Amino acid sequence: MGVRGLMTYVEGNHEFLKDCNFERSKLIIDGDNLCFTLYRDFDIKHGGDYYALEIQIEKFFHALRSCNIEPYVILDGGSDHTDKKLETLKQRAQDRIKDGRDISLGARPSGSIKPILLRSVFNEVLTRLQVPFMQCMEEADWETAALANEWNCPVLSHDSDFFIFPLKAGFLPFSHFQWQRGASQKSIPAKKFLISNFCKPFSNMKVELVPVLAAIAGNDYIDPDMMRVSFRWEGFSRNARARGARIDGILRWLSRFQSPTDAINALLNSLQDQRAIDTVEAALDLCLREYQLSKSNIAQFFQSGLAPSKLPQELEIIPTWMRVPMSDGRLSDMFIDALVLQRVRLTSQIENFDLPSSHGISRPIRQVMYGLLLAGQKQRADRRPPVARLTPGDCYVEEYDREGLTLTSVWVKAACPVSGKNLRLETLDQAPKETRLQVLRDALGMTKPIPNSIAAKFHLAVYITCYWLSRADPQPRMEHLWALLLGFVFGELSGRDKGKEAGLDQLNTLRTSCTAGRPDPEAAHAYSQWQSCLYITYKLNRLLCLALPEPEKARLYSGPLVHQAALKLRRGMTPESLLSAGPVPLQLFRDLQDAVLDCLEPDVRDRLQKASRQNSQRGRTSDGSVDDLASRFQHFDVYE
Repeated sequence: MGVRGLMTYVEGNHEFLKDCNFERSKLIIDGDNLCFTLYRDFDIKHGGDYYALEIQIEKFFHALRSCNIEPYVILDGGSDHTDKKLETLKQRAQDRIKDGRDISLGARPSGSIKPILLRSVFNEVLTRLQVPFMQCMEEADWETAALANEWNCPVLSHDSDFFIFPLKAGFLPFSHFQWQRGASQKSIPAKKFLISNFCKPFSNMKVELVPVLAAIAGNDYIDPDMMRVSFRWEGFSRNARARGARIDGILRWLSRFQSPTDAINALLNSLQDQRAIDTVEAALDLCLREYQLSKSNIAQFFQSGLAPSKLPQELEIIPTWMRVPMSDGRLSDMFIDALVLQRVRLTSQIENFDLPSSHGISRPIRQVMYGLLLAGQKQRADRRPPVARLTPGDCYVEEYDREGLTLTSVWVKAACPVSGKNLRLETLDQAPKETRLQVLRDALGMTKPIPNSIAAKFHLAVYITCYWLSRADPQPRMEHLWALLLGFVFGELSGRDKGKEAGLDQLNTLRTSCTAGRPDPEAAHAYSQWQSCLYITYKLNRLLCLALPEPEKARLYSGPLVHQAALKLRRGMTPESLLSAGPVPLQLFRDLQDAVLDCLEPDVRDRLQKASRQNSQRGRTSDGSVDDLASRFQHFDVYE
């Protein structure tokens, strides 16, 4: 995100960033940037460690509160309805596919891929910690900057766009925000960027000229290739060979002008391709307007809990009842994309790239979600699926996902089960709970009730796991299920003491152990499929106004733990041996296992047993003995 090369340039010039000790102030935080930055050093290749993220988020906001800093977190919403960044987003999605494959083969993470549940876990933890946050309807940068100016406080981010906005109280780059030291010092050492300091070295250049820099250098919706001029920008720099000379040259060139209009006219006159003048002029005008700040549209949400009153006309399609839950993060930004654009981009995961995308398994659930969202809507004229005949009332959503290593799109028909045929999005919140629950059960293909021994908060996770076992390809094996359930147990019983309770020591050791090399491709694909099911089912359940209660997602999956446990189980260890120190964890594990197996259809249990027996014939422990998984099926009375 942001302006190409600007972060490096600013950080390489000490006069632009001034030391400060930050305390006793409001702070507007770029939430997506914070979420990704806090997770930077944690697991990627095993699908994520949300438990570790939860601990890191707690530490961060404890440090802020110790310094009397009032945080307000702003998060991105749906994609921009104008599609001005579509090509940029598609290129990044393609890059993430390549990066994901490289990681699956053992390469070091590049930072472009994050675990699929990261944002929703982040929202969940902020809610529990009672940190004020808001999810915007579209991209959040403008609202973040506008609110900071309205409240006269700085922005915390690592997005170089905030070097361009005229922020009165400045910008704190996250890379210099030493929050780990804040709890002990009662202030946080940081560096502050003020746009006035930025303009001083360039003959006190007018602040209004700085957005022209973003347009020339290139940002998320302006390709720098559009700005091919008849000279080299580096030639205006005092050191044409220095790092950042291009940015420096642009700034020194801009400092010659008294207004953005003068600079733009000079730029247009210098273009090599004069035929592109109209296109470039329109792009420049759009870019400059993006950085012009006025009164925020979101302050009222933090002050009185009201959703934004001003929405672009295209977003008026969002029903009134959804707007507050959308703003407070209870409803997914994916709903905005499906409703407004009839287009959805699916998140890349670390999986087996020789197999079809792991998101294929959850497409039937997404179809139900689209069916609820688009009931009564018409297909957009510019989103016409390649079907011979579009039946009146039918709607399709264009899904972007990978095919092999290539980003591609498929058209998915919105469809709702019979149980939801009379539901309408405008009144979905008023539908009887029994109806909403039946739609959810039908979407997951669940016909059997969950035993009373299982707490209600686990019902959704059990249903999702049954759906996964029923539809996953390749078929997961028993050790994959056991390892997943061990993760459930760890998350539920570890409490707030971070896994130190009796009976969980070995699991916590597995979670924190570092493994080198590539992830097991079979386990990676299996758990990516499970996470895709969880990711979409949670969204559907929220759209159905919590037809079932939800367990905390941070407590359901820890990739390092689950992958390591699956490896141990495959080599001959038993679930009991990993829970040997405590009767409560073992009982919970057995109850969860029984609930899952009881809800499966007989043919699915047969496939699960067959897959495990085939593996037991191939697998050998380190001492050469054969893994007898089949005998452990009998031990757990799987087949009665």
